[in-house]
Amino acid sequence: PETDRILEEARREGRAGAREALYRSFENLMLESAVLLPLFHDVDYRIAAPTVRGIALRSTAPFINYTEVGKAAETAAPAPARAAGGGVLTVPIAGVIRNLDPAGSETVEQGEVLPNVFEGLLREIEGAQVVPWLASAVNVENDGLRYRFRLRPGIRFHDGRRLTARDVRYSFERLLASQESDRRWTMAPIRGAKALLNGEATALDGFHIVSPTEFTIELERPISFFPVLISDLVAAIVPEGTTHPGNSWREGAVGTGPFRVVAYEPGQRLELERNPHYWREGYPKSEGIVFRFGVQPEEMRTEFLAGRFSVASDLVPRDADALRQDRRYATGYKESPRLSTYFIAFNIHRAAFGDVEVRRGIQRVIDVPVLVRKALGRLAIPANGLIPPGLLGYSTERPKEAARATPAEKVSSDKTMSRETVEVAALVHPSFTGEDAALIDELNQIFREMGFILRPMNRTMPEYVEMRKTREIDVVIGRWASDYPDADTFVHGVLQSHEGFVGLFCGAPEIDAHGARGRAEVDPRVRHSIYRKVEEIIARDALMIPLFHEQVYRFVQPDVEGLSLGFSLPTVAYEKLSVRR
Repeated sequence: PETDRILEEARREGRAGAREALYRSFENLMLESAVLLPLFHDVDYRIAAPTVRGIALRSTAPFINYTEVGKAAETAAPAPARAAGGGVLTVPIAGVIRNLDPAGSETVEQGEVLPNVFEGLLREIEGAQVVPWLASAVNVENDGLRYRFRLRPGIRFHDGRRLTARDVRYSFERLLASQESDRRWTMAPIRGAKALLNGEATALDGFHIVSPTEFTIELERPISFFPVLISDLVAAIVPEGTTHPGNSWREGAVGTGPFRVVAYEPGQRLELERNPHYWREGYPKSEGIVFRFGVQPEEMRTEFLAGRFSVASDLVPRDADALRQDRRYATGYKESPRLSTYFIAFNIHRAAFGDVEVRRGIQRVIDVPVLVRKALGRLAIPANGLIPPGLLGYSTERPKEAARATPAEKVSSDKTMSRETVEVAALVHPSFTGEDAALIDELNQIFREMGFILRPMNRTMPEYVEMRKTREIDVVIGRWASDYPDADTFVHGVLQSHEGFVGLFCGAPEIDAHGARGRAEVDPRVRHSIYRKVEEIIARDALMIPLFHEQVYRFVQPDVEGLSLGFSLPTVAYEKLSVRR
């Protein structure tokens, strides 16, 4: 009866987002009660004779467009092979990149661009799957305490050197020893890593080289998703002896990726060319890419319409809607949910938001679904919690403490607010001054009505990253995109007291304990329940207000082929793109 009720409600519901939530509730009920075990979805196919023209497949019956299919009188001569080159792509990026070192990667922009140059032992591909990459095989041994890796044969760096196990060991030790990397904790589970993190050692005890192409990694304790951890960009492999990557592959910016660095102007421009030694046959499809940084939405729209940009994204909502309705660009448009969350995080150690009742008052008054739909439309998915859809710990239901306020509760919330206007120091992600500006305008108004004036303390992305290390911030209006497809990147990466992005502001020992349990647990059902408890703590103590998850998209010019989008970074598989000649 319960599932019948949900399905009947979904039939009557006209809003797409609400229908999706109902169907997710239906799915969760079916899975939690173990009524059925989904196995797979069909992939339909047809093989047509060389003389058949115009065939296309549909996902529903009739599966073939029979009325549009024809047959040539005779077999056509094979088309001439297309030239090996696939043109040069010009790709605008809204943010900026200040250095090319993967070990120092912190931003979405670095996660989007640097995987074209640097690669790791494993990589996340479409569908949030983590697969062997530079490693050809990964085997678990000793009850999860040891992992054995075998490198693919014949892989070369951009300068022609062969990849060996020594390069992997050096890259991991370099990351752990890097005082400039805020994400070196990724390697912390390896035996001996803490000694490097603390500056007490220079060698990684848990890394053992068996041969030039085989090695083992021992952990302090079993972690079920360790391979997922090392798919992170910060774990990318660089040649032994690399210090600080320069501004070209000849100056030390050397990886194994499909493209190599020709020239780099920090914060402005990155020029890449095809890697002649690339190990994946047939890739990249293009001759090169030029990334332009710091491109504002208006310039991006204008230059894309003029044909000077190959790709467009991060537009203001009205411009994105206009391009979607333009027949020239509609066929070159793709969108995908991203494993990311935008949020408001309170500094619970400062006077402005130290009182939990004040935070709860703000939490109850902000109507997240209405706010997000009004400001961002279809470009965002209103958040029910910190963890995005697709990961353990996600639920279609908001925690009870985060439910929207009734009119009576709003009056009660008003009583917790100061009758005097208080100016608070705010750290604001730069996207809120660009494509998401409408949302920050709404938030400014809400906070003002509740007695707070938000005073932004940063203008640029480097300032945003650096200033979150200080205690002088009252509130963070920020973004976190997954480093790897697991809920741990949100629980540990965002909230861990010492290592999380806003852990200094709203981390808590209780959350740290649950995060550590989640890392050690193997059973996915238990891990899900652990992360649900974290969401309940966040809501109970109003540590943060999750706002939305991104619906990322890309437009490409009509002559650009091969566009595909992933759930996390990099959003675009740039090695698959080419310009039709």
